[in-house]
Order: sequence, then structure tokens, then C-alpha cells
Amino acid sequence: MANPNEHAEGMMGEHAEKEYADFEARVKRTIYIDHLSPVVTRQVIRAALSQCAHVVSVEFVENYTIPYDIPAAALVELDDESQARSAVDLMRDFPFIIGGMPRPVRASLARPEMFPDRPSPPGSKMEFLWLKQGDPEYDGMSKLKSLAKRQEAENMALIKNILEEEL
Repeated sequence: MANPNEHAEGMMGEHAEKEYADFEARVKRTIYIDHLSPVVTRQVIRAALSQCAHVVSVEFVENYTIPYDIPAAALVELDDESQARSAVDLMRDFPFIIGGMPRPVRASLARPEMFPDRPSPPGSKMEFLWLKQGDPEYDGMSKLKSLAKRQEAENMALIKNILEEEL
């Protein structure tokens, strides 16, 4: 007699595979734009891309390293992969025009790790462990923590400068 748990696990696996395949298709038709001005809105992005693509959605990427709610990057989903490639090419050649001033932005095709709502790949497992002082990886993690604090300070100085210039 067949085990009902095996059937349920198989159904869950099929659902996870379909969910991940749908996610991968979404990634292929999405572009990542960064170096955005603080005054850029969803409407500005839609208007800028309207000459080469139909924008399905614009999701600003939150910057957790600063205390301001200022978008500096966005994930923009388009109708299909060819539109995404055309939009990236267009944005490499022409800057956004905001307030009469060109502002060069960087555009690239999106990658799965850019999405905060990405599902886990089917069959993947995550393992976590606590590091204690004296563990071989502890010193490396301490150096990373120090570098992150330094980057945060530099990032704050840059953001304050951008805000003074553009707002």
C-alpha cells in the first residue's frame, strides 16, 4: 500500500518546482536599475521605459544601511525577456532626464538574489551554526563586521551629500 505522506511530499515538490520556475521566468523579464536620484518615482521609471517596453511593476529596493526612506535602486518587471534586454541597452546609452539634468543610472538584467521574496530552489537545505571565539571562521567574521561598520559610515556621508545636491 502506498504511503500517503510520500504522495503529499511529491505534490509539494511539484508545487515548489513550478513556483521556482515561475520565479525564474519573472527574473528573466526583470531589470535592476541603480544610482537612482532620490526624486525618481514609479511614474518616472514607467515614462522613461515606455519607449521600449511595457512596465508590469516597479519595486524599489530598500536600502537598510541608511536611516532614510530613499530609493536608490529598483527592480522593474517588463512584459518579456526581449523587452528587458532592450531596456538595459537603452539605459546604458541614455541617462534618465530629471529636472532637466541628466543622471546616469546603471541598468542590468536582474539576478535571483536581488529579489527579497525569492523562493528557495527545490531541494535546497539551509544550515546555520553559531561561531564562538576561537573558531577558525570567527576572526574572518570579526573583520567583516568591522568593514561593514566602515562602509556604513562612508555610505551615510555619500547619502547626505546626494540629498544636499538633489533635494
